[in-house]
Amino acid sequence: MENKRIKGRDPKIAAPARHGIEKLAVLVLGGKQQLVREGSEILVNHLDLKEGKSAKAPAVILEPAPGQGSVTYKVLGQEKGPKILVMKYKAKSRYRRKRGYRSQLSRIVVEKIEV
Repeated sequence: MENKRIKGRDPKIAAPARHGIEKLAVLVLGGKQQLVREGSEILVNHLDLKEGKSAKAPAVILEPAPGQGSVTYKVLGQEKGPKILVMKYKAKSRYRRKRGYRSQLSRIVVEKIEV
C-alpha cells in the first residue's frame, strides 16, 4: 500500500497506530494545546524534567470515545527554538535597536494515552 497524503489530515501528527484502535487526544502542556497520538514526537514549552524522565498530564480524549483522560509522555531532550529578531526604529532620529530571542523547548514523545 502506498503512502498517500489523505485530504484534510494534518501532516504534523504522527502516522496512525498499526495495531488495534487509534487513540487521539488533545494534550495541554505549558498553556498550549497539542493534538497527539501514541508515539508522536512534539516540541513543547520548557519542562522542568530531566532527559529520559516520564510524566503524566491531563488530556481530552477524542478517539475512540470522547471524554477525559491522561497522557503519559517521556522527555527526549531540551532544545532551543528558532531565533526571533525584534527591531525598533524611529525615523529621522538615528534610533535603531536590534534584539534577539530564542525560546527554551523540550522534545517529548507520547508513550500512552489512557481513557
